[in-house]
Amino acid sequence: MNVKPKAKYQTWIRIYKLLLFLVISVILFLVTLLPVNLYIRFLSGILALPFIYITFMLSYSIYQFSSFWGNYQSKIHDLIVDNVNEGGKGKILDIGTGSGSLIIKLAKTFPESILTGIDYWGGNWEYSKAQCQQNAEIEGVSDQIVFLKASAAELPFNDNEFDIIVSCLTFHEVKDSENKTEVIKEALRVLKPGGKFVFLDLFMDKKIFGDEKELLNVLRKLGVSELNADKLANEMKLPKLLLHKKVLGNAMILSGRK
Repeated sequence: MNVKPKAKYQTWIRIYKLLLFLVISVILFLVTLLPVNLYIRFLSGILALPFIYITFMLSYSIYQFSSFWGNYQSKIHDLIVDNVNEGGKGKILDIGTGSGSLIIKLAKTFPESILTGIDYWGGNWEYSKAQCQQNAEIEGVSDQIVFLKASAAELPFNDNEFDIIVSCLTFHEVKDSENKTEVIKEALRVLKPGGKFVFLDLFMDKKIFGDEKELLNVLRKLGVSELNADKLANEMKLPKLLLHKKVLGNAMILSGRK
């Protein structure tokens, strides 16, 4: 009996980071048990605390985002799809496709649409273009989607090319543009006049995006005709620990039309 393969969607959190902090935590803790100088044991115990905390937060977040427990990654993608709320026709762009979860949801929700997913796969990321293509084939939507490797800071598309653009927790990760507002500007460049956008990111983190009100003013100056902004926590109920500022506490949804 042939068993149909299942699509594999990874969480946003990189497993190698979790393992790195776990190993450091274990090593520092073991030092406290060694028959060495008391000062060294005490110092090692103090140093271990932040690594243990980070390891716990990463483990908890993976647990909540994964499909076998909280499934919050999928729930957040559902929220973005609901915010798109269009007739399902036209060209859709997903910036930061990852392992393909969001773009495949869009393809299944809007079967008459043509979609493009871009990502900068490789490096220390645990996703790949091949994985996205395989997931799309398993889900039966590969004929709707094209996957391209590209940077969100320099999209390989003409001005005004897409009817809908979405992005989930990608802009803050773009390394080849220090000014993250410029990355948002680049996304809006390829959106058609009157086109819909839905962006979810850590927009309330001032260290990354600057002052929230100033960011919204900049977007309005870019010709955005309709702009809605709301905290992710207001849009959906999240576990308390996921509301930590290092996880989704600074997350906000920006949506509207060009």
